[in-house]
Amino acid sequence: MSRIVSRVTGFFDRLSISKKLAFWYGLSLFIMLSAFGYFLYESFHQSIHHNYDRHLRFEAEQLLPHINTAGDTLSIDLSGYSRNAALKSGVEYGTYVRLYNREGQLIYRSPNFTGVDQPLETDIPEAAEEYSLSSQWQELPTRTLFYPIIENEDEINGWLEVTGFEWTLHEELSRFRRYLLVLIAISVAFSILGGYWLSRRALSPVSSIIDAAKSITATDMDKRIPVNYQVRDELTDLAETFNMMLNRLQKGFEREKRFTSDAAHELMTPLSSMRSDAEIMLRKPRSKEEYQETIQRMLTETRRMSEMVHLLLQLSRVESVHRLEAERINISQITEAVTAGYQQKARAKDIAMKVDITPELQIRAHGAYIEEVINNLLENALKYTPEGGRVDLQVQRSSGKAVIHLSDTGIGFDQETKRHLFERFYRADQREVQQCPGSGLGLPLVKAIVELYEGKIRAYSDGQGEGSTFVVELPLV
Repeated sequence: MSRIVSRVTGFFDRLSISKKLAFWYGLSLFIMLSAFGYFLYESFHQSIHHNYDRHLRFEAEQLLPHINTAGDTLSIDLSGYSRNAALKSGVEYGTYVRLYNREGQLIYRSPNFTGVDQPLETDIPEAAEEYSLSSQWQELPTRTLFYPIIENEDEINGWLEVTGFEWTLHEELSRFRRYLLVLIAISVAFSILGGYWLSRRALSPVSSIIDAAKSITATDMDKRIPVNYQVRDELTDLAETFNMMLNRLQKGFEREKRFTSDAAHELMTPLSSMRSDAEIMLRKPRSKEEYQETIQRMLTETRRMSEMVHLLLQLSRVESVHRLEAERINISQITEAVTAGYQQKARAKDIAMKVDITPELQIRAHGAYIEEVINNLLENALKYTPEGGRVDLQVQRSSGKAVIHLSDTGIGFDQETKRHLFERFYRADQREVQQCPGSGLGLPLVKAIVELYEGKIRAYSDGQGEGSTFVVELPLV
């Protein structure tokens, strides 16, 4: 038995989803229609018996006036009975009547019992009330009614048995049963076909999802799963979810490709320079001063490459979706701690640095990343502000946000530079910018961190030599 069940289960497991849905839909409809059909058939069956009992009761009531119950004797006289022909008729249309006394002895039977080989079984009830039953007699369905003959309202004198054939009614019942079976079979067949068609149509987007997913490769991630926005269902949500996942994957691949390309491009120049210096130094013996000078240049290039790799890794880590959950931090305290380290640098360049921080401003972020933002902004402000200049830093609350406002009297920038200010490795063509060491990754990193925490960063300047202003907004807790 378990082997049969396992085979059946394995067979259904191999079916497609549309076939499974069609099968279960047809099976459930078959069970419901079968239950409804059985209830309807039984109700109709009982209704037929009830109606035929009324007919037999009518026959019995027509016979009662012809039954004599005077004294202790029980007799019947049907000489004046208007339906004598029915008592003589045969199987098809005849009515069979028998009369019993209170002891169950046969007093009278109708003429049509004569010549009948098969006796009609008698089951006289014990209680003084009507009783009817169905049986098989002369190979045909019959219905018998026992009608009590009561005198003085409480004393039973005998029983009147009236029997008729229900073969015509049973033919109707059989025809009704066939109609029910045919209708159930047709309904289930149509439900299976309709359910299969509907499930195939409803699941057709799955095929599109499969085909689109198969066509997407690591080198071709621009394709997306088609979405029918006119129909909003679970498959539409599934397609949109797949497309969102593909967007994230594409961005991840693009980040990795951009990181590799940027690192290779920016590291190639210092590596080539270091290789060239090393090859020149190895061509012939050099003095101690020449060796020291070359090693110093190589060390400078190594530091610059290390800083560049660090910034690239930071930028890649910030843009990655795999990051730790942000925590509640005090941006006021972080800013105070970071600016304290730049006060000495500002004094060394004779730059007036004013700091105004509103205490206890709470945001949800990572403390190390916020330190990176403030470090980069202050580093650029002090780097590009000449001696005798001024740097103002404010951290305030505004419209549910923590606002970092940093302005300086430095070299500033024009509108063309502003459009590229947050691009990787971009450095303005201004002489003051090119003379200062830098990688062009600081501001892109700041922008990535700020947007990571659903913040905004804006830059303003009235032109070259007019100073610059950077505004960072981060949502308060």
